[in-house]
Amino acid sequence: MKNEKTIVVIGGGYAGINHIEALRKEFREELKRSIRIILVDKNTFHFKKVKLFKGIVNENLSNLNVPLKHYCGSDIEFIQGELTAVYPKEQTVHIFREDGTLIHLDFDCLVLAMGSVLREVNSECGGISLNDLQNGQCIRQHLLGMMESPVSKLRLAIVGSGITGIETAAEVGSWLKNETKTEGMKQKSIEIFLINNKQRLLDEAPVKISERLENRLTRHGIQLMHNKKVDKFSNGKVVFSDKSELEADACVWTVGLKPHPSLYDLGLSLTVQGKIKVDSWYRLVESENIYAIGDCVHVVDPISGKAAAMSCKEAISQAQRLSKIMKAHLQGLQAISHQTYPDFLCIGLGPNDGFVWAQKWGVDFVLSGKLAEKIREYTWNVASITH
Repeated sequence: MKNEKTIVVIGGGYAGINHIEALRKEFREELKRSIRIILVDKNTFHFKKVKLFKGIVNENLSNLNVPLKHYCGSDIEFIQGELTAVYPKEQTVHIFREDGTLIHLDFDCLVLAMGSVLREVNSECGGISLNDLQNGQCIRQHLLGMMESPVSKLRLAIVGSGITGIETAAEVGSWLKNETKTEGMKQKSIEIFLINNKQRLLDEAPVKISERLENRLTRHGIQLMHNKKVDKFSNGKVVFSDKSELEADACVWTVGLKPHPSLYDLGLSLTVQGKIKVDSWYRLVESENIYAIGDCVHVVDPISGKAAAMSCKEAISQAQRLSKIMKAHLQGLQAISHQTYPDFLCIGLGPNDGFVWAQKWGVDFVLSGKLAEKIREYTWNVASITH
């Protein structure tokens, strides 16, 4: 039977894979009968970006990539290629494939889930940005080389204290301490500095929650430096904007995310930060059938007025909600709109430790230790649908 509606989803990151999973559930009866779903990504795999720090502490990285066909199964099509153009009036996109061919792909509904990329500092700033697996392995080799040197101390500076910076500091600190116990490895004292350009950690959480997390990190031997903006790493010194300095053997930058830069080439209406402008139903400006979700969008809760953050939990929530919105729109019904994700943070603090905070009815709930680490592992797996 001829398919009546084609839904094209661009991007196999967290938003994309969770959206096709939600679409599969929402259109269970219509799939292959009246609904055709196509996932498009330039890679053949989903990359577990939130676990990028594993690229430093592990040699085997094979479990960080999941083949996208794993998510598609037999009922959802997959096309490997890169989106190069969107034609809203014609309801067509252009997909450029690795073999040099260009595909004209028609759609009835288009979902842009193109995500974000990790920021990389200018090479003149020194140090190494943790923005991909290749750099993660470079950091690993650099640190292993220093562990074998005759000096008795290794001091590592991590610049950026978002969740990635916190988890990197805890994981790398634990890994380096274990390495000192390896046979033949020089015994060293390990010092990890986590440098924060704000007054405290987790400024979206209450002060007392920040303090509890900081105490937890201190117990792991991580030294926090607040209100410090780094200009560069040069000649074994971290140089701050106030002209003060910190001696360090290595410097790792974890300076956050930015919307995928290829969005600028598509002629879409973007914010100053480079995010796609959408309404409360994730529809692009002046569009009825093009949607966008995840890190690449600027969406505001119509009730609270709060803009969505760039995070996995937001991407998954939007992916699931959009599947219901699309079904309602295809049926000509009124749909639910975007809602702010509840206050919740889950952070890994190395092997056997974690930190979980949630706020409900004005009450703070906090877990730490092995149980929190298990929850963090579970959330990582849920995000990549591998649980």
